[in-house]
Amino acid sequence: MTSTVHRHPGAGLRPGALFFLQATAFLSAVGTGLVAPVIPFLAARFDGDPAHVASAVGLLSASYSLCAFFSAPALGALSDAIGRRPVLLLSLVGSAAGHALFGFADALPLLFLGRVIDGITAGNVATLFAYLGDASPVEQRARYFGRVGAMFGAGLIAGPALGGLALKLGLRAPFFLAAILTALNAAGSYVFLTESLDPEHRARAVPWRRLNPFSQLAGLLRLEHLRPLLAVGVLCTAAFVALQATFALLAKDRLGWGADAVSFTVIAVGVTDVCVQGILLERLAKRLGDSRVLALGLALVGLALVTMALVATLPAEPAFIAAIVAFAGGEGLITTSFSALLSRLAGPAAQGQAQGGNQALQELAYVIVPLVATQLYARAGAGAPFWAAAVAAALAGMLLRTRVVEAPTAGGEE
Repeated sequence: MTSTVHRHPGAGLRPGALFFLQATAFLSAVGTGLVAPVIPFLAARFDGDPAHVASAVGLLSASYSLCAFFSAPALGALSDAIGRRPVLLLSLVGSAAGHALFGFADALPLLFLGRVIDGITAGNVATLFAYLGDASPVEQRARYFGRVGAMFGAGLIAGPALGGLALKLGLRAPFFLAAILTALNAAGSYVFLTESLDPEHRARAVPWRRLNPFSQLAGLLRLEHLRPLLAVGVLCTAAFVALQATFALLAKDRLGWGADAVSFTVIAVGVTDVCVQGILLERLAKRLGDSRVLALGLALVGLALVTMALVATLPAEPAFIAAIVAFAGGEGLITTSFSALLSRLAGPAAQGQAQGGNQALQELAYVIVPLVATQLYARAGAGAPFWAAAVAAALAGMLLRTRVVEAPTAGGEE
């Protein structure tokens, strides 16, 4: 069933389409929640030295992101030409294959191959947001983005819970389960999800320069009104990635936690995401506007990172868990409000380009930051990456306050 929904951009999002977008977000997050906390422990099977494991985790993350940097703009441009649905399907199939390879891997090179395949086809999040940008009215985008974001949070609750059960069958079981669920996600999207981009609104051709990430980024960065917001996004991503690359190492080395405990920590992230994005975000966006919600999220993230840095010196499980919850709340506010701002400023004709280009910028951060953060962790101490990330969050807040001007919605917000 591949019927196409014909509508003008922003004319409205059908409930059925929203349901399957939420389902896709949920299942994608389940896959992430299943495997992400387990990767450091699987890598440790091939090398027991903590410094070597930290470096391997950083390189695995960077290899995925380097591939996604080159593929994300091309996938975004491709979705502007052929539609969102086929690109989303390609991304889901690639993720399923990458998870399966992790499960079968008996050496580090196969782990890297799995990350490369997943990275080349990385585009599900950007494509979801482009779909929402096509189909939702401008004044409703924060609401719809929040609903989809809440389902990511719900997936992060279910993923670690399922991962904890799967770990009873072995360290590789979460990867096989993630591959199966992602494949089911792809099959369901193929059968039920309709296309959001009408043929008359598609790009007639995809110039070579739009497939080149450097050319596309250069074109995107020439848009002066987007540059400050994109810089804020890069700094936010740097803060996120530094914590994501090292928090499991911190839990393992300073708190003595195992893979199952780290997995269940991610449940706290999911619960917080659901509460923040599903309940609080819409009210906050109406009252404060997207840019102030983004600033509030940055304050929470900064507080969480400072707490993590202190836990590295004075290990305390309650402080670690509180920092995870504060970080999750701040990240939920930032991700959704940033996407709504970017969608509004980009306009209806360039949703794929803007979201794909922004993803490419973020992937650059994902290439560099894990390498830096894990090396800081291994060489400068467990607290070093968290202090550096806190500085990035502070710089993002300063730039947001002084340079980013929020475009008004149809309802006259700000």
